[in-house]
Amino acid sequence: MLLRLLLLSTLIVLAGASHALAADAATAAAGPAAFDWSGPRAGIYVGYGSLDGRGALAGASVGYDWRFDDVVVGVDGGLLASDMDARRAGGRTEVEAAGEIRARIGYAFDRFMAYGTVGAAFAATDYVRAGRRDSALQAGWLVGVGVEVRLFDRVSATAEYVYVDLDRKTFNAGGDVGPDAAGGQVRVGLNYRF
Repeated sequence: MLLRLLLLSTLIVLAGASHALAADAATAAAGPAAFDWSGPRAGIYVGYGSLDGRGALAGASVGYDWRFDDVVVGVDGGLLASDMDARRAGGRTEVEAAGEIRARIGYAFDRFMAYGTVGAAFAATDYVRAGRRDSALQAGWLVGVGVEVRLFDRVSATAEYVYVDLDRKTFNAGGDVGPDAAGGQVRVGLNYRF
């Protein structure tokens, strides 16, 4: 019985593969389709990184791209939630939420695009010590590099490294402390193009 089930499963997989190969052959005979990187997009991402402390992050972004031959220029904005916390001077810094507005320029070749990005970043940061809390909105800059791969006509996957450097704030929660809110983040995500 197990041998029959295995044989039947193998035949189904081979039949599906031959159908997919035939469809690919028909598409190749019709000529390659150019991927259009222009237009609006929305995406989600997860990652790991640091802003004074280390932790996981998850976020969403919206943006718009323009394609000029093989060059793609775009703008986007995003918000993220994180648990990037650190112990500092007998207390704890907490980056609960952050955001960014950035520009990117890339080079597209078929379904792949490599890009660089630069922009403004901000974060809502708390410092907690001995039951006292001080909060601040920190602003700064970011720079990064990434790749984007078209998985389907409207869906693409991204992987990027972003370095964020925020202004130094002095928190007063039972004594002054000035954490250094800067660090790198690795992110992976999915974009949907409209």
